[in-house]
Amino acid sequence: MLTTRRALLAAPLATPAFAQAWAPSRSVTILIPFAAGGATDVMGRLIAQPMSQKLGQSVVVENMAGASGGVAAARVARSPADGHLLFLGHIGVFAFNQHLFNRLAYDPADFMPAGLVATNPMVLIVSRQSGITNMEELQARGRAGRLSIGSSGLGTTLHMGGVMVNKALGGGNTLVPYRGGGPAINDLHAGVLDVVVDQALTALPAVEAGARAIAVTGPTRLPQIPATPTTREAGLGALDLEVWNILTAVRGTPPHIMAAVTAALAHALDDAHVRARFEAASARAPGPAERGPEVAIRLVREEQARWGQFIREAGIERE
Repeated sequence: MLTTRRALLAAPLATPAFAQAWAPSRSVTILIPFAAGGATDVMGRLIAQPMSQKLGQSVVVENMAGASGGVAAARVARSPADGHLLFLGHIGVFAFNQHLFNRLAYDPADFMPAGLVATNPMVLIVSRQSGITNMEELQARGRAGRLSIGSSGLGTTLHMGGVMVNKALGGGNTLVPYRGGGPAINDLHAGVLDVVVDQALTALPAVEAGARAIAVTGPTRLPQIPATPTTREAGLGALDLEVWNILTAVRGTPPHIMAAVTAALAHALDDAHVRARFEAASARAPGPAERGPEVAIRLVREEQARWGQFIREAGIERE
């Protein structure tokens, strides 16, 4: 088990005013710890092109799924600290996994943050074939233990969203494991599953394709589905689960390189196309006051403590 000291992102060193500006000598890779097509992958691909403009080299995206993000995280943790391999981790990699696995191939302290990329709310959606049209009907079915809820690997946001909703409904429903959100959504459309709790970036297209949005897990409604209440408004309680992503490099990356990566990320977040795509998907890009390594470190510290308590109270067994 990780100690408190080692459970945080590594704090970057201050960059001297006279530090030499950094320009990558070859293409930079953003490693995505999940399969292509998911929310993290979409965000990585959106920021890659404007980051390449700022850095003066191509920025490519590579996917490496496995072990709830641990396979890709371990690769980055062992990489040279030269800024050419970056890691787009999220709440599961940095705040869930250390409370769920007895042994990890990486430590959150192996990474230095460039900054927050975006925060994604999650949406509770149901199959049209389920016959559920509102929260009251969902709760009645859930209290009877007659819901099938899509899940995924231990520590994924799909898994944690499913656990959170099942717990709020009384805990007697069936979590059905999938390899990812895509297959779960497909089975939701087919009527095999009743419920999926997924990030808005991928849940909203499912709603457009016929799924029914019942509630939003974050604190506010979404402009894309303004008639859909929050879980608190709908009577299920405040299920505060929003998925954040942080762009990082390996621990020990020199300060001037981290400064260049942070500046490139800020350039991407100010890009009009990126902001429009984030807004269309209800992903919240950080404003100037929410950017930078210090904000990311504080966020991880708070979320590690909060989710550690939730996982213990939910009785999720370690693997």
